[in-house]
Amino acid sequence: MASLYLIRHGQASFGAENYDSLSDLGVDQCRRLGVWWRERGLAPARVLVGPMVRHRQSAEAFAEGFAQSLEWLTLNGLAEFDHENVLEVYRPDFVDKTVIANFLASSPSPRQAFHQIFKEAINRWHDGRFDGEYNESWPHFRERVLVTFDQLRSESGDALVFTSGGVVSVMVQKALALSDAHCFAINGLIHNSSVTRMLYSGDAASLHSLNSTAHLDIHNDAKLLTYR
Repeated sequence: MASLYLIRHGQASFGAENYDSLSDLGVDQCRRLGVWWRERGLAPARVLVGPMVRHRQSAEAFAEGFAQSLEWLTLNGLAEFDHENVLEVYRPDFVDKTVIANFLASSPSPRQAFHQIFKEAINRWHDGRFDGEYNESWPHFRERVLVTFDQLRSESGDALVFTSGGVVSVMVQKALALSDAHCFAINGLIHNSSVTRMLYSGDAASLHSLNSTAHLDIHNDAKLLTYR
């Protein structure tokens, strides 16, 4: 059996004007993953990267730690859902970034406050009654990811896949036949730069490991573990 190593991008720029760019910590997380792979003699047969800037930057940082140049194919199907659109449909005032900034600044726990309102926005997105209000509905996003999942498994050899948590969660959902609620629960737990390994042979796919952060755990530094 071959393996798909699904890697969530490193920490992005949460709270900044442009989220789609790795923070310094995000670069470091992915660089450490590359070092971890190199030290263990692991080598992918192919590398696939999502179309977002943070996906490409994660692959570049991994390659730096891996100490080898990597050639990869960019797959648009690995794109994350439009989280800004999902949030702004739920809270139209959040189109103005200063409103978001003020909302977070007024909260004693900004990350917790954002997590709660984002959870509410996600629940509305996959409710099914409002699909026409979004740039990409939940059913369309899920179908796009599953088509890409089939595409990834159509070729032989271990593959390194740089993408986002929503994409990883849908692939896990498919492999384990989970509900949408469980899919989104998994999405909320996936760490930056974590590795989820899927085994596949033909049409069969199974989950080997989920959300591994072994490359960070060995450093015994809790600050390396992030969700956003």
